[in-house]
Amino acid sequence: MKTIAIVTAAAMLLTPGVSLAQKSGGRPDASLEPNYGTVTLRNGFTPDPYTKEMLAGGSVQASSVKSGCEGLVSAAPDLQVNYRAGSSDLTFKLTASEDTTLLISSPNGRWYCDDDSGGDLDPLITISSPTSGRYNVWVGTYNDSMVQSTLMVSELGADALVSGGEDHSDSDGPDVDLTPNYGSVNLRAGFTPDPYTKQILAGGSIPAARAKSGCVGNVSAAPDFQVFYDRAGDADLTFKNISDSDTTLLVNTPNGRFYCDDDSGGDLNPKVTITNPQNGRYDIWVGTYGDDMVQSTLQVTELDD
Repeated sequence: MKTIAIVTAAAMLLTPGVSLAQKSGGRPDASLEPNYGTVTLRNGFTPDPYTKEMLAGGSVQASSVKSGCEGLVSAAPDLQVNYRAGSSDLTFKLTASEDTTLLISSPNGRWYCDDDSGGDLDPLITISSPTSGRYNVWVGTYNDSMVQSTLMVSELGADALVSGGEDHSDSDGPDVDLTPNYGSVNLRAGFTPDPYTKQILAGGSIPAARAKSGCVGNVSAAPDFQVFYDRAGDADLTFKNISDSDTTLLVNTPNGRFYCDDDSGGDLNPKVTITNPQNGRYDIWVGTYGDDMVQSTLQVTELDD
């Protein structure tokens, strides 16, 4: 079963700018105000991928603007991307728990659409040699229901987004769907005390590399801890594990991307820093190099240098 990080409730995703009129009738219209606003991206933008949470769906046939396009979309674009092009291709991918579609109009007026090219019923569109200008994006479904989804925009290429969206729910690997071993915490930007700390027994029997190639150490199937983070500023978010033994760290972010580290925190302690962190759930595993369980202290901070 496909798993995605759910970062906010659907009611929170449907912003005040989305009107019923925009969700019904006619055909996709790039002149309408986008449901989820506008973003400006310049070649080399970070973080890459840029992500946006939105509700996919509507009552307008995508095929009304291009024969062969599938799904029902809003009349208004869901998002406008003002893009300053360089030499990179530009890729759009949508992830959701249900089958969704993607429709894009480019600055030269050309329409692109896709259903399942991103794998696991996710749509993906790569625009080669993109021009600078405005890209209008619609995200669709196959019925009248609205589906929570995450749009990703990237210059890293289709392969990076497809691998980043793999299903990690297999019981043979770290599984974000399992109940965390040591519970969870809600942290809002500016939280005190900083760092927040949690005592954890590090280790497990599952190679962290099953979540992401190159990750080291053995972890449990379930996350050791979950952090629900509410961002309200520009601080980075850092996870660090302190132990007398050599430990490793694996972190899954709200957009489904895995980060891992071994010794960046000094003294064989792992540290992962998320720049420009998203709102939502961070799943954390603390690993070891053997079968032993090791006492450790997880730190979460916005103050790390």
